Amino acid sequence: KKEECTYPGMDSTGTGPDVDLVLTTREIDRMIVAEHIQPMNLLEEEFDHPLGISTGAGVIFGASGGVMEAALRSVSFLATGQNPDADAFANVRGKNGWREATFYIEGKPVNVAVASGLANARNLVEAIRKGDVQYDFVEVMACPGGCAGGGGQPIIMNTEMAHVRGQSLYGLDQNSALRFSHENPSISALYERFENNDMMHRVHELLHTDHNAWEMPKSPGLREKV
Repeated sequence: KKEECTYPGMDSTGTGPDVDLVLTTREIDRMIVAEHIQPMNLLEEEFDHPLGISTGAGVIFGASGGVMEAALRSVSFLATGQNPDADAFANVRGKNGWREATFYIEGKPVNVAVASGLANARNLVEAIRKGDVQYDFVEVMACPGGCAGGGGQPIIMNTEMAHVRGQSLYGLDQNSALRFSHENPSISALYERFENNDMMHRVHELLHTDHNAWEMPKSPGLREKV
């Protein structure tokens, strides 16, 4: 993320970077310690709006399979007009670096795959290119176990914490009053605002990314086929 925010495409308005600074969890932890802040003694208060309003579906983005599961919840709603059981797509969860599942929405099979870690991502891409597997929807996360196992997370020697942290995220999702991305009132209000002004194209510019348009620097050690 630190490198990503410096890419040429991350200046959507031409007035400067869209993201000024990226802080890792470890860096924030060091800042808290350096300032002698004791979080357990801080008074509870509301988060800033609209960023303070989130759903359980948004929380599980930090776990491998979380983006897939959150998207499937909303896809099911858009296809049927009704919210599914929030845990209907839990089969995408797990520890394996490459997982597959088939779900039925409106009687139609939806074949999905989830991969985390670049080695698993490479194997998945090569299998798709060879025609060995076919999917309708694929989620890939570079970090093993998802963002919960990312390079900026706190390190516990000889212990992999991604799955444990992922379970905590699923627990937060379970206890969330809102568990579907399409029910986030802030996002709904944003869409309505632009839709009423016939500016839906602006919504796509603000909320969606065209990775094919990025001018990404190539790593000299990266094989061209990847």
